[in-house]
Amino acid sequence: MSINKKASVLFLICFALFMALSIVLLPAIAKTEEQQYLFNSLFVSIPAFFIPTFIFRRKHRFPKIRAPRFTHVLLAAVAGIGCIFLNEALYFLNETVFFGIEIKSASTSAASIMGMNTFLMVISLALIPPVTEEYLMRGTLLEIWRRTSPIGAALLTALLFALLHAAPSAFIIYFGMGILFAFIYLITRNMFLTMIIHLINNLSSVVIAALQGNASAAAEGPAAEAAVQLEQLMSTRAGCFDLFFTYAIYAALFITPAIVLLHYSCKKRGLGKFAPEEPIGGELVGTTCEIVPEPVNKESLWRDPILWVTIGLLVILNVFSALRELGVLKLD
Repeated sequence: MSINKKASVLFLICFALFMALSIVLLPAIAKTEEQQYLFNSLFVSIPAFFIPTFIFRRKHRFPKIRAPRFTHVLLAAVAGIGCIFLNEALYFLNETVFFGIEIKSASTSAASIMGMNTFLMVISLALIPPVTEEYLMRGTLLEIWRRTSPIGAALLTALLFALLHAAPSAFIIYFGMGILFAFIYLITRNMFLTMIIHLINNLSSVVIAALQGNASAAAEGPAAEAAVQLEQLMSTRAGCFDLFFTYAIYAALFITPAIVLLHYSCKKRGLGKFAPEEPIGGELVGTTCEIVPEPVNKESLWRDPILWVTIGLLVILNVFSALRELGVLKLD
């Protein structure tokens, strides 16, 4: 079996564990919504995403993860700020396309986490998910599939990333973020940088929720007036499109120079996409512990039946979630 198909099997295993633990374990141990977020990170994300991926990387002798340069960390932080604006831009684009359908995803709707313990939300939303998700999606799957087709791998991992969140009303948001994370990884080949960007984006949801909670408690002054004006602007498609365009400009002002400088720095120092290719996997031969790398399968990524089975299962999950979001299907 080629390394590409093994990657598809890995994702199928992670998805199966994710569903099994979510269905069986969470209802038994999590009684409140706050507990669900925390336990989902500790007892679902880590066992389902991190542990199988860690075993897979060790078994197939992945290249050692190198600590990023300090300047690259700073540029990733700048891109992370732009990612916050991109998240908002995609939110309003989503509102423009699917006007009137409320987004149910807790990761993109700050209102759903208002009033919860901020420290617990930082751990369960802003810290653990970026680490486990990036370790699987970019650090492993994208690292394997990019060797066959970088663009195809970026689109594929972004698609799987969006479908895995099972929030159809927020699909555009997750897909767009997945494209950004993939693009950064393809330049730098360092998943620590995508973790930083992902973490900053998720942390902003917690911070925004806390600020919105304080503004709601005050319910007066400039903050209240601004909230009313924003609500009026969001009440029409034209208003949502204006907000999308505004936030998209802000996002570009941060993300574009960060990407350009990351590309220039990696090219100058022979890092990331400009570094010599390191093989994945292989077999020990002879008596000198020489490793013969496993050949990369250049066959199209989209011809893998295991991958299509997994995508089909994810689509079914998202249809199920869509019916719940629209109120057609209710589970009491």
